[in-house]
Amino acid sequence: MRRNDLIRRLTAALLLGASGAGIAQMALAQSVSYESGREVYDGVKALPSERVEVAGADIEVHFADPAKPHHDAVVAWIRRSAAALIAYFGRFPVARLDILVVSTDGDGVRGGTTFGFAGSAIRIHVGRDTGAKSFNEDWILVHEMVHAALPNVPRRSLWVQEGQAVYVEPIARVQAGLLDPSEVWRWALVGMPKGEPAEGDLGLDGTHTWGRTYWGGAGFWMLADLRIRERTHNQIGLQTALRAINHESGGNTAEWSVEQLMARGDAATGGHDLTQLYTAMRDHPTSLDLATLFEQLGVSMKAGQVVFDDRAPLAEVRRAITTPAPGS
Repeated sequence: MRRNDLIRRLTAALLLGASGAGIAQMALAQSVSYESGREVYDGVKALPSERVEVAGADIEVHFADPAKPHHDAVVAWIRRSAAALIAYFGRFPVARLDILVVSTDGDGVRGGTTFGFAGSAIRIHVGRDTGAKSFNEDWILVHEMVHAALPNVPRRSLWVQEGQAVYVEPIARVQAGLLDPSEVWRWALVGMPKGEPAEGDLGLDGTHTWGRTYWGGAGFWMLADLRIRERTHNQIGLQTALRAINHESGGNTAEWSVEQLMARGDAATGGHDLTQLYTAMRDHPTSLDLATLFEQLGVSMKAGQVVFDDRAPLAEVRRAITTPAPGS
């Protein structure tokens, strides 16, 4: 850290009336980059926290910058993001979550990372000039919170976790009334092709490119959702499976095999869709035939706008995916 930055932060702490010990503690916390998981956990231990209670769970918010830029807006943004998780999972997915808010220059949410090996924690970067529009439109914090819902799986299957977060995040925001359903399908139309296997690619466990990890994983979960709904005549979907996995595992502090995760989801839906799809797609490149899937769902893009065809065979399934589940 540059000397002037340290002086500025110490001065801000003094203006906030911090004690001498508190000033030293905050100065120490500010002298690190919070890039590693260990630094994040050390930071949430060193920095004071503010409790935000949501649906019986505790979110402990830590501001790395003692000036706490946009304090009230940040707390409201955290509550709003948590509401999306509650809508989708029926509860906040972990009993306690630490959020470390790291200030950066400029406007907007600049990225986040979720950790689970020493308790559920999120590091999120927020620009000091971030306005209400950026907070209201942000998807990154919901994406990171969704990561907390599933147990950790072996690194070779990172697509399981990243794909789930990509697929669930916009649906959760729709179910919480924070997003229009058309945006779910806009992201799917634009993003899903990026996850299709290219020449020379292996299965999802063997191809670790960005597109395959994030959008190939999302395609797996979308296809699983459609198969569960087809088998159950649209009575339940992937949401039922993911809720069960979260309830049994307790979230991302648990370590599970992928086989265990898929089996628990299958048990909740009374089928074998997840296990069968994982067996088929983990080792072999599998095209989803997205053009046919989107045609059956009745979604397309025309002149930059999402268009729905309510006469399509799976139009009811499409609507059900973004409809809040009973009891939410």
